[in-house]
Amino acid sequence: MNRSFCVAPMMRRTDRHFRFLCSLFSKEAILFTEMVHANAINRNSPDRFLSNIKVSNPTVLQLGGSNPEELGKATLASNAYDYSEINLNLGCPSPKVQSGNFGAILMKDVLTVKNCLQEMMVSTNKEVTVKIRLGVDDYDTENYLDNFIYELSKVGVKTFYVHARIALLKGLGPKDNRTIPPLNYERVLRLNSDFKNLDFIVNGGISNFHNVKKHFKDLKGIMVGREVYENPIKLMDVDKIYYNSRKMPKDLFQIVDEMFHYISSLDNKKDQETSKHHMINLFKGLVNAKKARILLLNEKNNQILKKNLMGILNENLIRAA
Repeated sequence: MNRSFCVAPMMRRTDRHFRFLCSLFSKEAILFTEMVHANAINRNSPDRFLSNIKVSNPTVLQLGGSNPEELGKATLASNAYDYSEINLNLGCPSPKVQSGNFGAILMKDVLTVKNCLQEMMVSTNKEVTVKIRLGVDDYDTENYLDNFIYELSKVGVKTFYVHARIALLKGLGPKDNRTIPPLNYERVLRLNSDFKNLDFIVNGGISNFHNVKKHFKDLKGIMVGREVYENPIKLMDVDKIYYNSRKMPKDLFQIVDEMFHYISSLDNKKDQETSKHHMINLFKGLVNAKKARILLLNEKNNQILKKNLMGILNENLIRAA
């Protein structure tokens, strides 16, 4: 699997509807689900949490949890769905996740992590990977990080998605943990140099997809989250930059048209509204972007909505001429 460009897992963002939108811009980017707790899958209908969409992009299911048996069971259930890889979240710093003893706090307990990964690996023939931070609270030395990587590699982990910050679990929430701990890309590059038999993908603070490719050329890829959600149009160049594609990318008219075809295929009104909400940032920076936002949030007639949005795109096209 070519991990040159990955769209990061984001809660309340990377659901199947947003992943479909991403797939319209890029056919090659790796798409991650939101983190799904193993218990949610095991104690409900798996289809509720694992239902996927058919896109050409490889899609990674990210699981959360700290109970090896539950994670193994959830991984087993995922085999019935079209996922290319199973990823264990070891980087989420939210207080709610901490209280459940999963996410970033697990980086303090390598034995539990190894037990979880072993159960996941025996439950699927797909690759099991991890998403980590550079450290957690006082667990922030090079020796600790190296040992953590080494111990996970011993149970068979070969691919590490690394958010290039530590997580500060005492006093900082998820938003602050994305900005206050300083980025340290050099530590990720150092890991890549020291563990030549492992694959590293860097995450955190990446906004310019063009410029970073050269800087991270020795890594297996980059992972981008908020910037993709806030400026999805940037995905338009990903296949050309990272996958040497010569295909002409779709323009916004085509993207909007295909999104409405997709929306019309959804029976659930809530799914339709969620899909429309994901479209808001398509109009970011355009003339009448505010009008587009209001329409997407309030107009219930999809035919009228589509007509008005196409009108906004036409207006911008005329102004640019």
